[in-house]
Amino acid sequence: MKFYVKDLAGTAGGPTVYFQDTRAHSLHYDFYRDVLGLPGTRAAFEDATYHGEDRAAAAGTLVLYEDVAAPFARPCALTFFPSDDLGPDLVLRVYALLAARLGFLARDGAADRLVYLPAGAVQEAAATARAADLARAGAPWLAHADLYGALMEQRLNPGVAFGTLRRLTAEELATTVVSYGDVLLLPTLPNDLPLVGGTITEELQTPLAHVNVAARARGTPNLALLGASADARVAPLTGKLVRFEVTAAGWSLRAATLAEAQAFWDGRHPDPFVPAADLSVTGLPAFADLGFADAAAVGVKAANLAELHHLLPDLTPDGFAVPFSAYDHFMATASVNVVRCNATYDDCRSGSRSNAVCIAARALCAPPAGVETFAAHVDRLLADDGFRADSALREASLAALRDMMRHVRVDADLAAALDAAALARFGAGARLRLRSSTNAEDLPTFTGAGLYDSFGAGAGDPDDPPSEEIRKVWASAWNWRAFEERAFWNIDQRAVRMGVAVHEGFGDELVNGVLVTRNLADPTVAGFYVNAQRGDVSVTNPAEGAVPEVFSIVEAPGGGAQVIRQRFSSLSPDEPLLTPAEVFRLYLAAAQVHDHFAALYGADPAGFAVDMEWKLRSPDRKLVIKQARPYHDAAAP
Repeated sequence: MKFYVKDLAGTAGGPTVYFQDTRAHSLHYDFYRDVLGLPGTRAAFEDATYHGEDRAAAAGTLVLYEDVAAPFARPCALTFFPSDDLGPDLVLRVYALLAARLGFLARDGAADRLVYLPAGAVQEAAATARAADLARAGAPWLAHADLYGALMEQRLNPGVAFGTLRRLTAEELATTVVSYGDVLLLPTLPNDLPLVGGTITEELQTPLAHVNVAARARGTPNLALLGASADARVAPLTGKLVRFEVTAAGWSLRAATLAEAQAFWDGRHPDPFVPAADLSVTGLPAFADLGFADAAAVGVKAANLAELHHLLPDLTPDGFAVPFSAYDHFMATASVNVVRCNATYDDCRSGSRSNAVCIAARALCAPPAGVETFAAHVDRLLADDGFRADSALREASLAALRDMMRHVRVDADLAAALDAAALARFGAGARLRLRSSTNAEDLPTFTGAGLYDSFGAGAGDPDDPPSEEIRKVWASAWNWRAFEERAFWNIDQRAVRMGVAVHEGFGDELVNGVLVTRNLADPTVAGFYVNAQRGDVSVTNPAEGAVPEVFSIVEAPGGGAQVIRQRFSSLSPDEPLLTPAEVFRLYLAAAQVHDHFAALYGADPAGFAVDMEWKLRSPDRKLVIKQARPYHDAAAP
């Protein structure tokens, strides 16, 4: 809830405190003008309300953190805009005015207190310097890191799911076939999350954790609840069909009937989508000759990389693309035969699949006429009733398809051209990255993040040439997760094409991270949301419990940018991974990327967001932007 204090100095009979209905009037100025009927331009209002210690008015926000248990239980946080330059003395004046009017809050103790929450690093430093004065005035305050560190649960993504509640460890999940008809209870965060109905994790997450990114893209409920396996609201329902719902106000979990679950599943099918593919582009076009408009020929990832290189050539990799036409030629000419199908059986049995499933997959693999192209093989799988109905058979059959694709030679002319182009552009010995770039990812309404695979190769390396590795990239078009995700979104599987972006690999990462050009931590405050981690340890799929540094970049008083930090990295617990100058450099680059791609997508910059991957390279800590794609949030209004 927002508030506005009129006549702060008391020269006209004030001060008067107004609490505004933020559902009806989301902005202070709208309330000032439309409800109070007061005169003045927006600029004059902002100058009188947000700037100077002798200002005529003040305005801020009250947020009740119901889930926080320590150091204060259920604190009601008083905060101001990050760009507001008010100091601790003015904070205390407003605090006293609000405390006198919020009679339901306690004046002492460790629960239900009005607590000052500084908006950013600048305000936290000022509060630290005046901590004794704040304490004497009875005005407790918290840093953002204190607030988020006390959370016991996080309602990360709203939604409703019906499914069997299954408790699976990360190791069990890696070898278990799950579906949209499952709700997972996960003791630890997995590196990869297949398509499921909903998730409850026993580890806290960040909004950019892979589990939550997937949930937001799918619109499925996601809850982090410490000790969930032993929680009396959860444990008795393990193994049963449940209805699971997460809202902004709370969450619920109860037993469900098959009839209501089936009705819910039947109503979830989106409209069919056929991804476009321009097969007229051939050869190996350079990034210099590609741009945003070429996504239909090389995929959004490759097209956006090329566009990024035009926009920020010093901060982005250069390279070339292998267009959809090369993949299409491979699928239309390379063949499946009985011998290759039989060879996939041993690979099938090397995993956790049953012998019966592997025998069935081998039988389904065998072409009726003895041989067929990969394209014809895909058509036959998609038409098979068993493949469509049996998840285990479908998973094993797709694994067999990928195994065969990885072991069939690429067209000799393409192989020679690809290896020669890599050697000529990057030089002998250069390490390369071959990155998947399909027509079914990085779309405005479907991210496809993490569905496909990228691989390394060596320029001029006879043992690891790009022509060998590209088969693995192409094969990842038929990853189990990718197939199931596309089926969930009703994407035409036959229309999927795989392009490849080729650029020099980046070693010696000092810091890597993900930035979204929206303040996911606090949507009421404009800014960018950042997860960062030391070295090349993933921020979205952390290994061995490593957690990233989490902060927002917001406007600072007097201009510029400042940080609102929720926590430090577990690999750098006492100091930030980026200097203030590096944060500002990242902020400026991200702002350029945001505005540029908002215009290309024809979107209102205020409602558009970009998901950007970046890193700092050794030895000079050079900023490199690896990728930019639309940030898709199915939960957004």
